[in-house]
Amino acid sequence: MKPGTSQHRDLFCRTFVETHVRFEPEALPWPELDGRLLERLRAFPFWSYARSIEHRAGRMVSAFAQTITDPVIREAVAVQGIEETRHGRLMAHVTERYGIAAPLLPLPDLPAVADDFLIFGFGECTDSFIGFGGFAIARRKRLFPESLLSIFENVLWEEARHIVFFINWWRYQEALAGRDGLWTRTLDALRYHVRAISGTAQDASIAPPIDLATIRGLMGDLSPADFLAAALAENQRLMDRFDRRLIRPFIVPTLAQVALIGLQLLPPRTASAAPRLVA
Repeated sequence: MKPGTSQHRDLFCRTFVETHVRFEPEALPWPELDGRLLERLRAFPFWSYARSIEHRAGRMVSAFAQTITDPVIREAVAVQGIEETRHGRLMAHVTERYGIAAPLLPLPDLPAVADDFLIFGFGECTDSFIGFGGFAIARRKRLFPESLLSIFENVLWEEARHIVFFINWWRYQEALAGRDGLWTRTLDALRYHVRAISGTAQDASIAPPIDLATIRGLMGDLSPADFLAAALAENQRLMDRFDRRLIRPFIVPTLAQVALIGLQLLPPRTASAAPRLVA
């Protein structure tokens, strides 16, 4: 389907709106966790940052929706604002229910303009890919019961929907502006990815420090190649659920695939010298 056409717009907006699922985070079937599982859940160092980012995202996306003149796109972005806000509520409920110390960080609000929505969207493409890998590893290692993982499977699906919607919206806008050439859009996307990473690093600088020893204890002898392979497989699994006419995020999975091939071509090392995901 040709980007920039009304058919393309209707497809990516309709798909997003029609796959929205209504639920209240507090009413989900949260499992009871014993001491060992609670300690493991509380040990993850990202709760405060993730909760704060989701709260800010909900406000920004909802406000940005009100600036959009196209009613079809405005409806879809407004639905994303609802989902981002709900993610913040879900994170708040998880931390309260399981006694996780995760105070909101003093992150400044982003302006509700297209440029910030672009930075946010490309940042979600990276963050979601990393989340796909982390979720796949957690399920493979059975770090948590399936009853808890199934709840976060729904969150992961929403994140996949967000980035597919975003990429199609961006390609639609670029086509309308006459900037949809391969090299032009690739360079623009890379620039926005860099800006997103820079913003994430700035936000993360005010978060509590990460205890790498704790992460190592949770993930064990997980190599970078293991993580990339898991993330790529999970990304493919989720992307396969979408209509084939929709555009998928391309840059992060491609870079990950290139990195994985490079790691696989490296000569084997001894167990003591093998690279690890965290050190």
